[in-house]
Amino acid sequence: MSDESLSERDEVPTLEVRVFRHGTLVHQELVESEEQAALVVDQWAELDGVRCEVGDLSIRHHPAEILEPELLILPDEGHDH
Repeated sequence: MSDESLSERDEVPTLEVRVFRHGTLVHQELVESEEQAALVVDQWAELDGVRCEVGDLSIRHHPAEILEPELLILPDEGHDH
C-alpha cells in the first residue's frame, strides 16, 4: 500500500448518524459524507419526538501524535521485604 493511498483513505470521513425517538435509540447508520448524513437526518426529521445526532468517527492521527510505548516493570509480588 502506498503512502498516497493511506492519505486518501484518511481523508474519507466516517460519520455516524444516531436517531432517538422519545429518548430511545431507534436507528444508527454509518455514512461517508455530511451530505449523506443530512439525507438520513431529513428522512427522520418529520417524525414527532425524534432527535438526531451526527458524530465524526474519523481518527486522524499524524505520526507526531502517536506516543511511543514504554516498558512497565511491575514489582515482584512473590518476595516479602
